[in-house]
Amino acid sequence: MGAQIREYRQRIRSVSATKKITRAMELMAAARVVRAQQAVRESTPYARAITRAVSAVATFTNEEHILTTEKEKVTRAAVVIITSDRGLAGAYSSSVLKESERLVARLREEGKEAVPYLLGRKAVGFYTFRGREFAADWTGDSEKPAFERDREIGIRLVDDFLKDTESEGGVDEVYIVYSRFVSMVTQ
Repeated sequence: MGAQIREYRQRIRSVSATKKITRAMELMAAARVVRAQQAVRESTPYARAITRAVSAVATFTNEEHILTTEKEKVTRAAVVIITSDRGLAGAYSSSVLKESERLVARLREEGKEAVPYLLGRKAVGFYTFRGREFAADWTGDSEKPAFERDREIGIRLVDDFLKDTESEGGVDEVYIVYSRFVSMVTQ
């Protein structure tokens, strides 16, 4: 009887310790969410302004430029998949991966070859575990993206877009799959 009481007490202490750890993790996550929401609010006007400016240039210009002209024959499409580097984010990465799978299937139905470019350890793990090939991957800075890394990614995509599709292995289109923050419940 005494051994059972000791086991129960030990189990209670164990559950109590787990409860404290979980609570600390919740507090840390809440603080990160507040910082992330603030960053989204601060960057949204800039993102909208850049999008409007680029759209205006692409729509209202008379200049012929390879980056603003649709290619006649599309055979290869780059699919940039942006996920997180770490877990405990709910459906953040899995939703992006599911949507990218739907996009790749649709591209294949249209007779196009999908070429994945992966950002984040979750995407790399997904493709590596399934033994799938990908053109390039970048990991390690999804929490605090750095300009140099973003520039490197942009240069790689533009270079591949400018290459000839058949002889040099370039791409004709670029799709980006990412999550967009709407609220704590919806992304």
